[in-house]
Amino acid sequence: MKKSPGILGLTVSPANIEIMLIIPDWLSTEPLDRTVLTIGVFDGLHLGHQLLIRRVINRAKALAAISLVLTFDPHPMVVLSPAGAPEVLTTFDQKAKLLEPMGLSGLGRLCFTQALSNTGAVDFLNEYISGPLKLLELYVGPDFHFGRNAEGNISLLRDWARSSAYPVKVRSVQALKGPQDEDFSSSHLRGLLKVGLVEEAARILGRPYLISGTVICGQARGRQLGYPTANLGQVPQLIPGPGVYAVRAILGDRIFRAMTSIGHNPTFSSKVLTVETYIFDFSEDFYGQTLELEFMARLRDMIRFDSVRSLVLQLQEDEKKARTFFQKN
Repeated sequence: MKKSPGILGLTVSPANIEIMLIIPDWLSTEPLDRTVLTIGVFDGLHLGHQLLIRRVINRAKALAAISLVLTFDPHPMVVLSPAGAPEVLTTFDQKAKLLEPMGLSGLGRLCFTQALSNTGAVDFLNEYISGPLKLLELYVGPDFHFGRNAEGNISLLRDWARSSAYPVKVRSVQALKGPQDEDFSSSHLRGLLKVGLVEEAARILGRPYLISGTVICGQARGRQLGYPTANLGQVPQLIPGPGVYAVRAILGDRIFRAMTSIGHNPTFSSKVLTVETYIFDFSEDFYGQTLELEFMARLRDMIRFDSVRSLVLQLQEDEKKARTFFQKN
């Protein structure tokens, strides 16, 4: 993903933007002209988030303005209550990859710190929003709160907008529900993923759930069993619940069919959680490279086997089931 820097000393306008602006440090951004903005964490970038962002994009196009998403990173709870902080669903870089094809003009990252959490709501708006932006319209979700002790809300936003030096419209977008009244929320997504319901999660995301990590050396047990696996090192996101899954494995610009096992390898009495992926019809060495996994379907729970032979027979059945899934989907 390329970063399109501001033009030093000039205000960035829609005419200056040829590719999506990526602003990894909001405090260093150049001034942005005529902007339609939305603010939030947007973890997961589920269909509810996408609805809000599409409205921002469409409205900005109608006004010949910049469409901008400003996201807090890390999640505010990491700073405010580390022990209770939710696991990350979507990294900043992944958000950028997902938002660019939507036609968004810019994505900014505002580092959430203790100092920021102690900033009053009006001070936040004056320093971080009206300072860098010529803001035309601001879109937020129905439960949006911000500022010290979450004192900022829709009512405060509208009061602030009316007192701005130039007219600013504040618009609240209602929460989106699925056709079966599914809750399109990041917390609901986490609940589904933690128990391995990746297909249900995909319906809320509008795409398969994806994690990424660096391939590391494992115990080589899979190779000894005839199923050499790529083992992911530290994964910065929520890892789906234990089980075996049909996945799409993405290595650079190449996509492969594969199956992934997540768990503690009960057959070998391991206490370490592993994410091991067997890529079909693939024999290259790619240690140290980044591997992305898209979770397509859950094949089974983790099982403790009485013998290695029983495990191998089950792996053969898993592979057959995964290949059949891909033939049909």
